[in-house]
Amino acid sequence: MWLDFSAWSLSQEELEVFLHTKAQLFLDEGYIFGEEGSCYERINLAAPTQTLVEAFMRLIDAVKQSGIYVSS
Repeated sequence: MWLDFSAWSLSQEELEVFLHTKAQLFLDEGYIFGEEGSCYERINLAAPTQTLVEAFMRLIDAVKQSGIYVSS
């Protein structure tokens, strides 16, 4: 699954640092698949359900703690 982080207005490097240091997520950065993948991250949904839940909970917690505004 592709996650679109472009609304955050972070550079690819800033996004990578945020995901690695704040959310402890090490996903496939979209740019490795081509320029159009910049600010996207790929997550493998074939991972065990508990692993995915934990990953998304870390992401949610990191976003809340950082104060990043996420519109719906």
